[in-house]
Amino acid sequence: MNNYPPYGYGYGYGPNGQPQQPQQAPTENAAPYKAQNTKTHFMMGLAAGAAVAYLISNKKVQQSVASTGEKAWSSVRGEVEELKERLEDTQAELDYYRNLNKGE
Repeated sequence: MNNYPPYGYGYGYGPNGQPQQPQQAPTENAAPYKAQNTKTHFMMGLAAGAAVAYLISNKKVQQSVASTGEKAWSSVRGEVEELKERLEDTQAELDYYRNLNKGE
């Protein structure tokens, strides 16, 4: 929710120039999180746990995760090597320009 007044109105004043009361979050009868829908939370946790267990134990999922990981790691290694080459080229250029200006 946006707590800032609209453009042209001061803080605490509405469109008609009348003072507004700040809105407060309802705190009455707010049950703690643990007491709200415990059966629903249990069932959702049970379903999520069963889905994770199925995915972890499935051979096809394991193979696809492993192949994706290998591709990602290979890509990262290639990018790191490219970055190293660029840094070496930059270092060589800096050395060249340093030596070029030393002779003057």
